[in-house]
Amino acid sequence: MLFQYEPELDAFLEFLIWRFSIWVDKPTPGNALMNLRYRDEHAVEARGKVRTGLEGPGLTVFQKIGYCIAMVGGQYIWARLQSFSAFRRWGDTEQRSLARRAWFLMQRIEGFYKAASFGNLLIFLLTGRYRSLIERVLRARLVYGSPNMNRAVSFEYMNRQLVWNEFSEMLLLLLPLLNSSSVKNFLRPFSKNSSSNLEGDEALCPICQATPTTPFVALPCHHRYCYYCLRTRCSATMSFRCPRCSEPVIAMQRHWGSVGNIITQKE
Repeated sequence: MLFQYEPELDAFLEFLIWRFSIWVDKPTPGNALMNLRYRDEHAVEARGKVRTGLEGPGLTVFQKIGYCIAMVGGQYIWARLQSFSAFRRWGDTEQRSLARRAWFLMQRIEGFYKAASFGNLLIFLLTGRYRSLIERVLRARLVYGSPNMNRAVSFEYMNRQLVWNEFSEMLLLLLPLLNSSSVKNFLRPFSKNSSSNLEGDEALCPICQATPTTPFVALPCHHRYCYYCLRTRCSATMSFRCPRCSEPVIAMQRHWGSVGNIITQKE
C-alpha cells in the first residue's frame, strides 16, 4: 500500500516542509544547516547595489505559491502521469495514435527539461546564482541568513552511514564463505548448557534438530541423522563433516542396531 501511494506521501511531506519553512519566511532544514535563506531578487535589483550582499526581503506571496505549485504539485503530477502512462503502455506500437503522441510528447518534455537543467547547472557553477530552474524562473536566490554565523554542517551521521554500509558489505561477502557447522562446533564448548543438553542432543539429528525419521548413522563417527538430511548434505558437499565431532563422513548406514547397508558418498 505504501508503494502504491508513494507519490501522495512524497507530495504531502514536501507540502509540510514548504508550509512550515518557506511559507512562514523560514529556511528549510537543509538550508538552515548551511545558514542560507531565500531572497527576492526582483526587490534587490530594483534597489540597486547592496552593501554586503545579504540585504533584501524574503519571498513574496506569489513566489511562495509558485514554489509550492512547482515543487509539490508539479512533481506529483509528473510522477503520476509517468506511472499512468507506463501502466497503460502508451509507448507500445499497438496503441492508438493519440496515446503514442502523448507518450512522445512526454519524452520530449522530459528531455527538454533535463537539457535546460544541465544548462542551468553550468550557469550556476559560473555565476553562483539560482541552483535550479524553478529558482531562476521565480527569481528566488539563496543568500546567507546571518553574516556572523558559520555553516553548522555535521558529518557525524554521514560517517556513521558510511561505516555501516562498509560493515554490511563485508558481512555479505564473508557470511557465504563461513561453514555454519564449524562455527557451531567452535562455539559449543562456550555454551552454558552444553553439558546438560549433551545427552538430549545425541538423540536428535544434528542438522534439523529433530528426532530422526528413517534414521541413518554417519561413518565412521556413528552419529544418528535423518536419511534425507544426511543424504542431501553428502550430495551437496563431498567433504561433509559431522557437526558433532567434525569427522569427515565417508559413508552412511541404516540404523538397525549393528546390521545395515552401507552407502558411500559416491553412491
